[in-house]
Amino acid sequence: MKPKKTISAHVLMLGLMTLLAVGSFVSFQIYSALTKSQISELQQKAIKPLDGNIKEEVVQNLTGRRWFNRLEIDRPLVINSPVATEASKVENPPTATETGKVVEE
Repeated sequence: MKPKKTISAHVLMLGLMTLLAVGSFVSFQIYSALTKSQISELQQKAIKPLDGNIKEEVVQNLTGRRWFNRLEIDRPLVINSPVATEASKVENPPTATETGKVVEE
């Protein structure tokens, strides 16, 4: 006599099929995440490889750079123009107060 299949054999088969399906799905997702790029094609076109060479022109510009001390930076630049000469002729120029309001004398 053949032994009768019970429900437990069907449950075991269903469990194995489910395990196989979930395992294959997880494996595919891991493979997909490893092979997929996070950078879009537009970004890949815009990215340029780094070059370690320094151009001689850049070095020359750095050596020819003019340095200013703090006094030269704080001193205002005066340009001799008609507007500047007429502005200097004003007898009582307006002054600023601590509150920021301009007071005319």
